Amino acid sequence: MPSSEGIYYTISRRGPSTTTPLLLIHGAGGMNLSWPPQIRHLADTTVLALDLPNHGRSAPKAFDTLEEIASLVLDWLDRLEIAEIDCCGHSMGGAISLLMALQAPHRVRKLILIGSAARLAVNPTLLEFSSNPDTLPQAVELLIKWSFAPSTPQRIRELTARRLLEGHPLMLYRDLSACNQFDLTRKLNQIQQPTLLLTGELDRMTPVANAQWLADNLPQVQLEIIPDAGHMVVLEQPDRIAQLLWKFCHQQR
Repeated sequence: MPSSEGIYYTISRRGPSTTTPLLLIHGAGGMNLSWPPQIRHLADTTVLALDLPNHGRSAPKAFDTLEEIASLVLDWLDRLEIAEIDCCGHSMGGAISLLMALQAPHRVRKLILIGSAARLAVNPTLLEFSSNPDTLPQAVELLIKWSFAPSTPQRIRELTARRLLEGHPLMLYRDLSACNQFDLTRKLNQIQQPTLLLTGELDRMTPVANAQWLADNLPQVQLEIIPDAGHMVVLEQPDRIAQLLWKFCHQQR
């Protein structure tokens, strides 16, 4: 269902909703379907999963920074008359979630950051390959190689690669460029929301050390390292991630 802001999203209500709505924000090159059904349909939870502008079925919109996207998502929530949200973001989506918590702390009750960090420096080769439609397949090949644990089934790798290649030829580059500018290393002490950090033990895009640094510099945080998982831990171990999300969102402060 597209909103008046041109943002496509899905909404799930399984059973009586007993907590604040949960917003799922995908990573670079992703879409709402980047979240497996186990996560998009949590029990007793209202879950919204959106396609960010220029992704999936959402309308095109020019932007240069993740700050702009965070502001746009907050405006979209205004249109939906949602006053408070729990934000769950993967990678780039985690950065957007952090920015939303800074821009409107009264709107974000809890944060769940998956495979994210306080700074998202992007490999220069990945940036270069993604900047040219002719070398985009090479960029996607690198991204798949660096994002999954060795044990990940080939079908999951292939589906992820296909979705990355189906978008606008410069979608991934624009996302990665915005990520490369993102740096909240000096502002983390301003974020007071209870935060759950989830990271794959074998993550090569945002290594465990990045998550640990983030955990050491946020006031209220719980860090969970998921064994035998990479950057795409959401796709690799969806049942485990769904269990941790449900528990964190439903526990009392």
